[in-house]
Amino acid sequence: MTLAEGITMCLDRTGLSNSTTTFKDRARQYISFTAQKVGVLVNWWFLDQTVEFKTTKTFTVSGASAAFTAGETITGGSSSSTAVVDSHDNTNAPTLIYVYSESAAFTATETVTGGTSGSTATYASTANTRIYTPVAGNITNWWSFMDSTNQNPLSIVGPDQYDLFDEDRTETGAVEAVLVSGVDSKLGYPKLELWRTPGTTNEIIRARYRLAYSTWGSASDNKEFIALGVPQIMEMAVVHGATELYLKEKGNHPDAAAEASLLLQHVTLMKKQNLRMQGNRRSRSEPPSSGDDFYIPIDSTLASA
Repeated sequence: MTLAEGITMCLDRTGLSNSTTTFKDRARQYISFTAQKVGVLVNWWFLDQTVEFKTTKTFTVSGASAAFTAGETITGGSSSSTAVVDSHDNTNAPTLIYVYSESAAFTATETVTGGTSGSTATYASTANTRIYTPVAGNITNWWSFMDSTNQNPLSIVGPDQYDLFDEDRTETGAVEAVLVSGVDSKLGYPKLELWRTPGTTNEIIRARYRLAYSTWGSASDNKEFIALGVPQIMEMAVVHGATELYLKEKGNHPDAAAEASLLLQHVTLMKKQNLRMQGNRRSRSEPPSSGDDFYIPIDSTLASA
């Protein structure tokens, strides 16, 4: 089912025209709100994600002619030094280019040129990158971090501990800890601060996290729900939840209650299915299988009157 089909089904159930843009926009909002509500009920397996990002240096530049392309090599006009572009933030001032695998130091005021994009800019300075925004979206939980390059797990620490590690942020070297420090004010993405500030670039950091649903716009209407992170078993849940909200808005509380009941039924089925995804788990009250080598009963089967 596509998001557009879900919107049509919601409007059909509320008795509203699916050719009216205002009705479609509100139905889309309610589908998004329901997905966000259901998404935080339990630890859904389908929201678990993994991202890898590279440690970088931050180049401050000015007068960029165009965006530099991720993966291209930039070259200094006078120093002939090179580096590979990880990303380019040209939406804010000053303009920042995040790079790795730099060959040598660049020279202040020299022109740097992108080998693929042909973009040019005037180089100003370099700093080790301490803060990273590896996920362009919403997150409900960060699970774990790993320095994959050095096969070293990283601790997740709070702000007090993080500040005690390095009060003036001058230490560089191997990364040992991560602070989840909120949302980047420029980009609106979840922000991570590393300790120590990475002393070398192109080190791979792997993070596991739980995705949070966004509010979808009309550009997503032709996408399948599964492409939006909504599995098949959840499709009717978001439709019933959106219909409930719409009916409440219109003052039709009896039909809204019926939709709420259907939403609850689908969420119950989702929870049962969710328990079967992460391995062959069994509740404590179930008897052991014939393949169990050792079993300790913890119920009342050994009790006698």
